[in-house]
Amino acid sequence: MNIYRLTGVAVGIFVGLIICAVLFRFANTNKKLKSEYDERQRAIRNLAYKYAFYTVMFYEVLMLVLGIGNVQIPAPAYAIHFFGIILGCTVLGVYCVWKDVYWGMNNDRKRYIMVFAVAIALNLIPVIASIMGGSFITDGQVNMPVINFMVLMMLFALFVTFILKHIVDKRENET
Repeated sequence: MNIYRLTGVAVGIFVGLIICAVLFRFANTNKKLKSEYDERQRAIRNLAYKYAFYTVMFYEVLMLVLGIGNVQIPAPAYAIHFFGIILGCTVLGVYCVWKDVYWGMNNDRKRYIMVFAVAIALNLIPVIASIMGGSFITDGQVNMPVINFMVLMMLFALFVTFILKHIVDKRENET
C-alpha cells in the first residue's frame, strides 16, 4: 500500500468536500448549505433516493457475481465501486430532474449552473491531461482520472435530462 497515495486521496476528498460546501452555500439564495424542499418535493426525492439505493444494490450484486465468477474487469477496485456510487447519484439526479424536484426553493439556478460549469472544468482537467499524456489507460487498465470521467458522464446525463425535460414540458404547454 502506498501511504502517500492514500494520504493524497484522503486529503483530496476532504478538500473536495470543503469546496462543495462553499459552492453550495454560494448557490443557495439564503447561503445555507442544504437546499430546502416543500412536502411534494421531499416525497418525490425520497422515492428517488429509494431508486438510487436499489440501483447501487443491484450493481454491487452484479459485481459480486462477476467477482465470484472470476470475470476480470479492466479497472481497479476503487473505480468499479465508484462507478456504482456515481450510477446511484445519476439515477437520483435524473429522476429528480424528470419529476421537477431538482431545484430547491432556496436555489439560485444561475449560480447552480455556474457550479455545474466549475464541476465540469475541474473534472475535465485531469481527464484531458491524462489522455494527452497517454496515462488514461496503462497496462490495459484505466487509471485514477476515470473517476473524473465518470463524474463528467453523470453531469452529461443530467444535462441531457434537463434538455429532454425542457422539450417535453414545452410541448405539453403548447397543447
